[in-house]
Amino acid sequence: MHFARLKNHDYRGEGYYFVTFATAPRRALLSEIRAGQIRLFPEGRTVVEAWQRIPADDPAYSLRVNVVMPDHFHGILVCKGSAHYSLPQIVERMKARSRQAIRRLKNAPTLDVWEDGFHDYVAFTPATFNAFADYVRDNPRRWQLRHDNPQWFAKQTDVVHPRLPPETRWTAYGDRTLLDYPWLEPVVISRRLEGVELETEVARLLALAREGAVLIGGFISPGERRVAREAAAIPRCRLVYLHPWGLSRYKPHGRAAAERLASGLTLALSGLPDTEESVPRRENCLLNNRWTQAIAARWEGQE
Repeated sequence: MHFARLKNHDYRGEGYYFVTFATAPRRALLSEIRAGQIRLFPEGRTVVEAWQRIPADDPAYSLRVNVVMPDHFHGILVCKGSAHYSLPQIVERMKARSRQAIRRLKNAPTLDVWEDGFHDYVAFTPATFNAFADYVRDNPRRWQLRHDNPQWFAKQTDVVHPRLPPETRWTAYGDRTLLDYPWLEPVVISRRLEGVELETEVARLLALAREGAVLIGGFISPGERRVAREAAAIPRCRLVYLHPWGLSRYKPHGRAAAERLASGLTLALSGLPDTEESVPRRENCLLNNRWTQAIAARWEGQE
């Protein structure tokens, strides 16, 4: 799988880099989580060892926080610039080194260890870096919450989260820890957008989804619905549906949508009362668009 990188960024240059890659096919190969604490398997320890060798491969990189989850890895590293290896090269070296070690452990020389490629986010400010660092450190807690709270896949009322405007009563279905992810990308596409401009915006949003952004929006206009449909086909892509009506009759449509909800890939959210019928009234859609922009813009440490 190909993951688009920032077109105008020098990946040998300065930046805080948040990287994520996953086991194939998302098997729990690396660790287990009990009471919110990670216990590394021998396979997971090889990943840590490969991570720790990065500065020796290229002193332009220094390591920050990392976490080895059961089926994926998150890490943040800092490049001071003029690196010998680009970020994709240094990550692929790490993956190759740990792949070889895991195959030796398993005595399985052809074992498919990693999914292709990786996600990255380039942070250029300390505030953004800190938000992602907190997200990485908090991963085990969120994992435990998801596994210990099946009621999250029933209707949740009076939902409270730092991102959500507190003056509104929020209702949700699904995994609300999706709101913890620092990179929420708003999807607001006017019905008047057509032709090349529409295609460009759809392509931009889908590229960001492939890079790891969580897309959030009402997904009401034709362009927005297209983004939601195509994004849902991207493996592990996460979506927050901000409905411009109440959730009294909410139900995921079809098996794939239900599986996404149960797998923590979808959050259905509404700030409107249950009495609000499932009709996209203009005033509700405009309010929803403002909420979309506000929620995507806010995380701890940033307004």
